[in-house]
Amino acid sequence: MSLNRNAMLRYIVAIHFLYTSLVLMTEWLPMSYVLNQMTIIVLGLWAIVHKESVIQVELLMVIKALSILLDSIAIGMYFQMGKSAYQLMNHSSYFGFSVFFAIFLLLLKPAMLLFLNKVRQDRLGENTSPTFGGWGSDTGSVPGYIPVDGQHATGSI
Repeated sequence: MSLNRNAMLRYIVAIHFLYTSLVLMTEWLPMSYVLNQMTIIVLGLWAIVHKESVIQVELLMVIKALSILLDSIAIGMYFQMGKSAYQLMNHSSYFGFSVFFAIFLLLLKPAMLLFLNKVRQDRLGENTSPTFGGWGSDTGSVPGYIPVDGQHATGSI
């Protein structure tokens, strides 16, 4: 099954937008978190518009990788303050909902980076990946690959 890389990029941006919207339903995270997430969404939209260019995808990957560290710091620093503030207002369920999606988005970002790497490789024209070993049926181009069924692309052994 061949995946459409441009559709994959659109799904990644849409999921990121949806989860960011759910996280920001309550105001317990700092503005740096909001700026970081909006930057990722804008870069994702920029990468969708420029379908042939690879620089937008690479920039999106760098910012998303840095956001893993920044999100971890923001969630860790502001969790206790947000929890106590929303318990005083008797809205702890809203806070719990927001925290769930903040942590889930944080855990989802490394997988999104792997898929963004596939989009980057597709735009560069590379067929194989050291991460996945090639997703297509063309496994003959993988260096050092020997088929287990005994068939060899250049002849018999």
